Amino acid sequence: MIRITRMSAAAAAVILSAALVSPAKAQYANAFSPAKLIHQAQTSVAIAGNGTVVIQVEVNADGSHKVTHIIRSTNPADNAAAIDIAKNSTYRPQHRGTTPVTGFYDFTIVFHGKSVASNGSMIVTGASVSIDKLIHSGKYSQAKAAVQQALASRPNDPTFNQQLATADYFLSDYPGAAAAFDKVSSISKPFMQVAAQSYAMAAVKLSPTDSTSAVNYAQKAVTLAPSGGTYYILGSAQSQAGNATAAIANLQKARSLALADPKTDLKSKVNIDSALVQAYIKANDNAAAQPIVSEIMQLDPGNTTVKRMLGNQYLATGNDASKAGKHEDALNDFLTATKQGDKDVAVTGYASAALEENDILGAQKTPAVPNDYLTKMKPYADQALAINPNDALANYAFGVAMAGAWITGGKNKDDFKRQALDALNKAKGEAQAQGNMSLAFNIDSFIKANIQK
Repeated sequence: MIRITRMSAAAAAVILSAALVSPAKAQYANAFSPAKLIHQAQTSVAIAGNGTVVIQVEVNADGSHKVTHIIRSTNPADNAAAIDIAKNSTYRPQHRGTTPVTGFYDFTIVFHGKSVASNGSMIVTGASVSIDKLIHSGKYSQAKAAVQQALASRPNDPTFNQQLATADYFLSDYPGAAAAFDKVSSISKPFMQVAAQSYAMAAVKLSPTDSTSAVNYAQKAVTLAPSGGTYYILGSAQSQAGNATAAIANLQKARSLALADPKTDLKSKVNIDSALVQAYIKANDNAAAQPIVSEIMQLDPGNTTVKRMLGNQYLATGNDASKAGKHEDALNDFLTATKQGDKDVAVTGYASAALEENDILGAQKTPAVPNDYLTKMKPYADQALAINPNDALANYAFGVAMAGAWITGGKNKDDFKRQALDALNKAKGEAQAQGNMSLAFNIDSFIKANIQK
């Protein structure tokens, strides 16, 4: 048997971009931010008892205000005290981007016995107003520095933490933004969209390295803003984490929402379909994957991602079979990979098939002869080289085939040895140039063990 170190077929990773339906940066810069309570006043009016009163307050662009009416009240006897509080409180006006405009603030006032509870709304301080202005004017680094200073004395302040998260989001520190939003028990309405996209983009960022956090953040994004985009990110994160069943369910939701939305672009449809195919493949449900593959090819006839994805799956299956000693199964998988339509996968598939034939020859009961290597192993290496003559694995496979022919009885054929060394040295050089030092080391070891010993 010719001694080689088995090389795993190099399966190129498929990277799926996460495109959310609406860009938060543009929307945040031009969107309305509602009127906010700056200071909740006390009241000298007698409080009747338990009750909740919701009062509408009109807040003018200059910050002046007036109470318009009571929206609802669970205890009318508390209305007078509630109106007194609303009249004497102070407010920040509604803004469109950085411009203050007249708007309304629905003030919820809760009475417990003879006392007034905080209404739970975001109360804006002078510091948070200036930070908000910095964010709206695009001065995100300055805003972050200011809010970090404010948090030094008030680390659990929900407004400051949401402003820190927003600054981090616009600075493209998505995991930082998500972590800051996690410190807030209830995200305020003005920050909802930024929070959803922070969680979504954090999931995308962390998925390759921290699948648990990625899934957690993606689930929060779906909770805040269920859409084709957020379900797509959740399903992709779950697929990366190895939970193919949950991934399929969420990617099917993403696909349904995307197809139902006339604004969904072609790229988004293809990305969602590709992720769904990948999840089906991981679940070993190739039958369910095929209709989606057909849909992708109809949407994007020139698409190569799905072809590579399918090919890579067969390469991975072949590697697993080879490691288990199921060499005939591995050979079939590698050859099936070559038929999926991706050239890079085909090169790897043919080269891997050649090396698998070497294992088959080594396992057979009768000793191999030169013709075995020339007629069984070399043709697959030739097919790989025909597609890419400079591929390291293909040259390695060809070199092993010619070395096998030389070692098993063809030592009188100097041409076999020369072709083997030429191919192996070329393979070693290509592997080194690509930074694949593991393959380069294995090639060098093969030469020393089988040809230069």
